[in-house]
Amino acid sequence: MANLEIREVREERDRRVMVMFPWTVYRGDKNWVPPILKDRDKMLDPGRNSFFQRADIAMFVARRDDRPVGTVAAFVDRAYNEYLKQKVCFWGFFEVLEDYEAAEALLSTARDWARQRGMVELRGPINFHRDRERGILVEGADVPPPMLCGHSRPYYKGLVERFGLVKQSDDLCRRMLVADIVAPDGTLHPRLARLEKVAKRRSNIKIRQARMEDWDAEVQRVRVLYDATIGKLPDHVPWTDEELHSFAEELRPIVDPTFVLFGEIEGKTVGCVLAFPDMNQVLLHMNGRLDGWRKLLAWWYLKHINIISFKVGGVLEEYQGSGIEALMLLELAKVGAPRGFRWLDMSLQAEDNEKITTLVSHFGTEDYKRYRVYTMAL
Repeated sequence: MANLEIREVREERDRRVMVMFPWTVYRGDKNWVPPILKDRDKMLDPGRNSFFQRADIAMFVARRDDRPVGTVAAFVDRAYNEYLKQKVCFWGFFEVLEDYEAAEALLSTARDWARQRGMVELRGPINFHRDRERGILVEGADVPPPMLCGHSRPYYKGLVERFGLVKQSDDLCRRMLVADIVAPDGTLHPRLARLEKVAKRRSNIKIRQARMEDWDAEVQRVRVLYDATIGKLPDHVPWTDEELHSFAEELRPIVDPTFVLFGEIEGKTVGCVLAFPDMNQVLLHMNGRLDGWRKLLAWWYLKHINIISFKVGGVLEEYQGSGIEALMLLELAKVGAPRGFRWLDMSLQAEDNEKITTLVSHFGTEDYKRYRVYTMAL
């Protein structure tokens, strides 16, 4: 084979390869959702992404005869390691042609970079943010991913496992048909109507939609609930003010208050659900750009989204088990049905989260995608 070279990204030319190379890997793949180019460019720019100031990051491009054949990033999130007393190096932005030599060279480079910094574990793929684009898709490549989730070529699993990486955890995308919950006349199907009646009686909860005019306070309510629920899961690190503000502002343009629900008991916020119209159904057709005539095309696809994507939810521990979680899922389906939403997606959900698995079992959900995060001891 032609000579293989691994080059660290230090110049604009190579950073541009990091941004554009996925278009080579996924050419012809109708289920790949191209990221918005300007957003991905900002994410990989040390001058515009503040994560580069909080982490040690190296990005690498594999080339054969100066032709790009793969990319990877290795990074040490200092705040993560300090908070959890770990020595983990993450890897991400892993894209490669079906070429084991290139994949091995990229992963070896990331591994050696981690060892040089005293890390004891290599974990990934994770594209900087641990709550999105996490893992290699090992099941479910036959349909496009929901928003904030990634896509992988089927051969990726074999490449990383041949290198010696092993499963650390699996996350699932689950979905349910809205029609299986809400009848054509807008009422719940009898079994679920009985469940709703019992849960309402036990919890005495009031469910309300988000107040966009009270944006900052609503964001803080989500933060409190997130840290009090999801924050108790292993490997969770509380959001910084900057991270929270940045993520909230990124999502704000697509927030539909109909699908952002808060549960209150006697005026106290005890639970929330954050769901969104699945913007990947729009981005699938944009080829990475939202300018010029594509804005009109995006508007058309926006009107035809038929998936609600449930991303974040939680109920304070002392109120769990009273049916509040089920009530809010039922409410999402009830408000989505008259607007033509066909599916309710729930992603990503940890495979080993027994509470979530028990909850969704009442709704006849289908596990339709599985993402795997890999690990290697160094």
